[in-house]
Amino acid sequence: MDIHKPKPWHGWREFAKEVATIVLGVLIAIGAEQAVEQAHWRHEVAAERAALHDEAKENVSSAAYRVAEDPCITRRLAEIEEGFRRQARGLPTGFHQAITKPPSWTASSGSWDIAVSGQALGHMPHKEKLAFSDAFYTYKSFAQLRREEDTIWRQLSLLNHPEILSPGDWVELHQGYGQAVGMNERMKTMTKYILEIATMGQRPTKGDALDAERLKAFCSSIF
Repeated sequence: MDIHKPKPWHGWREFAKEVATIVLGVLIAIGAEQAVEQAHWRHEVAAERAALHDEAKENVSSAAYRVAEDPCITRRLAEIEEGFRRQARGLPTGFHQAITKPPSWTASSGSWDIAVSGQALGHMPHKEKLAFSDAFYTYKSFAQLRREEDTIWRQLSLLNHPEILSPGDWVELHQGYGQAVGMNERMKTMTKYILEIATMGQRPTKGDALDAERLKAFCSSIF
């Protein structure tokens, strides 16, 4: 078997040419690898961005739904206040409909939580990443306020059973009413910020027929 020995270089020029060829090959290989990696992360970031925008749209829609509830909540609080006035005069509250909590369209942040634990977010432009961070921090705060609001209104639903309430219960219900009024004001500020600042370019969508029916039922007078 013939063994071909490498040809000796004939001078520094030929040596430099061989080295340049090797270096060029390595650079091409590195460039190709980087191009593949960049294409991969562009795809990952685009998918992450789409998921975050979808979830932002849900949260913006949730805030818009709360805004639609606001006139009914304000009127319901006024009705409860009138019921308290009647009770203080020794009269029945006059409520002929059950007091229920406002229906809610829950905000979520699952896509953001996944993004934070992954790597795609690190390849997103810094300014865009900060915008998402601020928006989803706001959405989480809004979701927390909605849970607190639900708790307050569940307490107020005790007014549906005035015959079993003690004087101490009425004191706690007055406090709950004050909390509900304060929460309603906080919600106005929060939803305004979401719909004007933290939309991430998304427009709210309308709820389905069930959402509309729940809102209509809540908006009916309790007198």
